[in-house]
Amino acid sequence: MVLFAACSEDRLNIPQKGVINLDEFYITDADAESALVAVYAHFAQNIASSAGANIYVPLNILLNYPADNVLAAGNFYGDNDMVGAMDEFRFDSQSPVVSLAYSHFYWVIYRCNLITDNFTYGVSPVKDRCIAEAKVIRAWCYMMLAMAWGNPPLVDHVLKADEKPANFEGGHDALLQWCADECAEAVPYLDERQSTADKDGAVRVTKGFAWTVQGKALMYLGEYETAKTPLRNIINSGKYALVPGTEWASLFHIEGDGSSEKIFESNIMQNASIGTWSGKIQRSTWMEANIWGWRSDKLAAKPVYQAVGGWGGLAIQEDFAEEFIAHDGDSYRRKGTMLSFNEFLTEIEWPSDKGKPDSATVAQKMADPKRGITDLGGLYGQSLYLQKKHIATKADILQTNSYRFNNFIIERYANVLLLYAEACANTTDGDGAGLAALREVQLRAGIPSANVSTTLTLDAVKKERNFELWCERERWIDMKRWGEFDNVVNAGENIPSLKDAFFTLDEAAHRGYLTYSEPNKDANLEHGFKANKNEWFPYPYAVTSINPNLVQNPGY
Repeated sequence: MVLFAACSEDRLNIPQKGVINLDEFYITDADAESALVAVYAHFAQNIASSAGANIYVPLNILLNYPADNVLAAGNFYGDNDMVGAMDEFRFDSQSPVVSLAYSHFYWVIYRCNLITDNFTYGVSPVKDRCIAEAKVIRAWCYMMLAMAWGNPPLVDHVLKADEKPANFEGGHDALLQWCADECAEAVPYLDERQSTADKDGAVRVTKGFAWTVQGKALMYLGEYETAKTPLRNIINSGKYALVPGTEWASLFHIEGDGSSEKIFESNIMQNASIGTWSGKIQRSTWMEANIWGWRSDKLAAKPVYQAVGGWGGLAIQEDFAEEFIAHDGDSYRRKGTMLSFNEFLTEIEWPSDKGKPDSATVAQKMADPKRGITDLGGLYGQSLYLQKKHIATKADILQTNSYRFNNFIIERYANVLLLYAEACANTTDGDGAGLAALREVQLRAGIPSANVSTTLTLDAVKKERNFELWCERERWIDMKRWGEFDNVVNAGENIPSLKDAFFTLDEAAHRGYLTYSEPNKDANLEHGFKANKNEWFPYPYAVTSINPNLVQNPGY
C-alpha cells in the first residue's frame, strides 16, 4: 500500500499499446482500405465459414435444406438435428441455424456501417471505392435478410447502446428497393473486373457484383422490366463467361476458384498469418466436407474421389433426381451434381480398383464385395441417387486438413443468365436475348438437343434454375417468390434409407433399394411446411427477448 500510494497518477496512466484512437483512425486512404479489409474478413468468417457453428455453415443450411430438392440425412434420425429440423420444418425461434445466420448478417453489416459512418463520397477515389464496396456488401446482406425474414430492421449506421431497432417501417418491398438503389448508387465508384481471366476480380466487389445484387433485388420485387438493365449490363460487359461443360463440376472445387464464371466469391485460403488451428478454421467451411460427404463408415471402403470420411448429411429428393435425369440424361451437369447408385459403384474409383478404375468390367464391379453399402441399416435419409456436387476432394482440403478451402461462391454467371431469361419470360423478349441466355446455360450443361429450348417460357427457365443451381441457396427463395410450396407440405414424412441387396439380402450383385420410416409421426412431432408461417423464418428468441420493438413473424 505504501508503494501504491507513492505512485503518481501519471505513472498509472499508461497508454494502451497496439491500438489507435477512434478519432485518429478514419482519416486516410490507408485507413479506409484497412476498414474494408475488416469487412471482407468478417464476411469470410460470418457468411462463408463455420465460425460459431462448429460443423456447418449456417447460411447453407438455412437456405438449402427447406427446399423441395434436398433431404437431410446422416447416421440416424436426430443425427445433426439442427439440419434435419430445417429440412422438416421443425425449427423454431431458438434454432441455432436461424439464430447464427441472422446474427452473422448483422455482424457484417456492423463492419460496413463503420465505413459508411466515418467516410463520405467525394473525398478521394480510394475512399469512394471503399464506401461503395461496403455498401454493396451491406445491400447483399439486407437482400438475403429480406428474403429469409421478410421485414427485418434496417440498420444503416452504428447503433448506440440504447437503440433497439424495429422492423423496417417501409416494409419488405421497400427494403428490397433500398438494396437495389444502394447498388445503383455505388456502381460509378467501383472497379470493373478486368477480364474473364481476372481471378482477383472474382473475390472483390466490382460493378458486376453490384449489378447482380441490384438485378436480383428487383427480380425479387417482381420488377422484371427494370431488372433487365443491370442484368444486361453484366452480360454485355464481356467480363464473365460460362466455363466449358467439361469443367462444370470444377466450379465447386478449388480448381474453379476465380474462374470466368465467378462474379463474387469469398476468398477462403489457408494463411499462416492467421496462426493457430482454431484461427484457421474460422476462415473455412470447417467439417462441411464431413457433414456433406458420403457416409464412408457404412460403406465397404471410402471412395477414392472423396478426401475425408463423410457423415452423409446431404441427400437428394428422389422425385427431383428422376426429373433431373429425364431432362439432362448423362449431361456434364447431371453427372457433376449426382450419381445413381449404380453409377456410384461403377463410375468413380474405389480402393479395390488399385489405381486403375477402368481395369474391371461393370459386371465385375457390381459383384465386388469391397464396394457398396455394407451397413445392414443402410444410409439413412438417402434416396437411390447420391449427391456428388459438394463432395470435397483432396485438392479442396489442401491434402492436409479435414476442412475445405475452395472459395465460397456467392454469385456466378449462370445465375445471371437465368435471371435475365426469367425477366424476359415475364415481359418481352423481342430481340431474343432472353432465349439466348437460357440456351447458353442449357448448351453448356450438355443436355440432349431435344430438350434445348427453341422458345422462351417461364416453365423452362424454372426447370433450368432448379437443375443448374441445386444446393446453391437459390431454390428456397425461388419457391417463396413463385409460391411453390406443395412439395414441402409433407416434409419429414416417408424418410428413405438406401440399402444394398448384395449385403442385406445376399444377392449376387449390388442392387440399391429403399425402405421408409416415419420418425416424426412416431414421435408425434409437428413437421412439414405450414402456410402463413413457414414462408419466413422466425426472428431469433435471443433478439426478440431483449428488443420489444422487433415484431415476430406470424406463427412463431
